Amino acid sequence: MIKKILKPFQEVLLQRKLCVGCTSQLDKADRIGILTKNSDLVECKCKRRYVFDRKLNQYRRASLQEDRQYIKNLKK
Repeated sequence: MIKKILKPFQEVLLQRKLCVGCTSQLDKADRIGILTKNSDLVECKCKRRYVFDRKLNQYRRASLQEDRQYIKNLKK
């Protein structure tokens, strides 16, 4: 129920390239890694992680699988 209420607000924040937690600009966030040739992993100052899609020029929340993929690549 709560997810249905919050999801539209989070989508608007992501369209405006703002963090859903602290509303800081994601364009100024730290790019911590490259997942694929078209997507970067970005970390906000509140430690939430996002995936930036270069083709679509938009952000979305990073899944746990993507986060683990990045950590796995760091260990190599």
